[in-house]
Amino acid sequence: MEWNVLLLIAIVGISIIAMTLLIIMGVKSYKKSINASHDKVSDRDILLFIDEQPDKIIDKKLVARTFGISKNQSRSRLASLHQNGVLSILYSKSMTKYSYTLSRPINQNTELDLSQEPFMTLEDLLKIFKHYDYQVSMQELILITGLPITVIKREMKYFENEKIIRIMLKMQNQFTYERLYMLNEPYRSNPDAFLKLENTNFELREIYEKVIGEIV
Repeated sequence: MEWNVLLLIAIVGISIIAMTLLIIMGVKSYKKSINASHDKVSDRDILLFIDEQPDKIIDKKLVARTFGISKNQSRSRLASLHQNGVLSILYSKSMTKYSYTLSRPINQNTELDLSQEPFMTLEDLLKIFKHYDYQVSMQELILITGLPITVIKREMKYFENEKIIRIMLKMQNQFTYERLYMLNEPYRSNPDAFLKLENTNFELREIYEKVIGEIV
């Protein structure tokens, strides 16, 4: 009896380990699929492409065919934008097919004199907030910076840790939400006072190099 119990425990343990490994491999495969396609199409390219469509609707097949990426890569990229509240899903009446559309209309006024750094400096950040009336969405950050969503999320997390901004979540449904960013005080009341401060942003450069290294 004891041997049977031990055997059962061993089988359950091995099953749990196997399932955990499969989940880890699946997550790594998902991230790899997203990163491998960035050299062919940026997140900004995808958003502008959707905005060019007559009905503002696309699916993974159209994106894959247009930009020369695989359907799996297309699905992963669109899913990433959806999970971060940038895109919304439209289902067919039978609920067997789905497409994507923009969660909010695109603001075409994205002309802004930002630094040449491949990340957002504090000055860039304050200029962006002023440009968008002090409430910035993930969609607007993608469009105005051209940075990958992965880089933007890590940079904004850095600014949050530095108490410069706060991140708010606007729920779209029980599974997805839109990220909105607001300035904290004293930046919120007088951002111009901080625009010309010396800001080396060593941490941001490290974040950028790490994330770009993963993408490349």
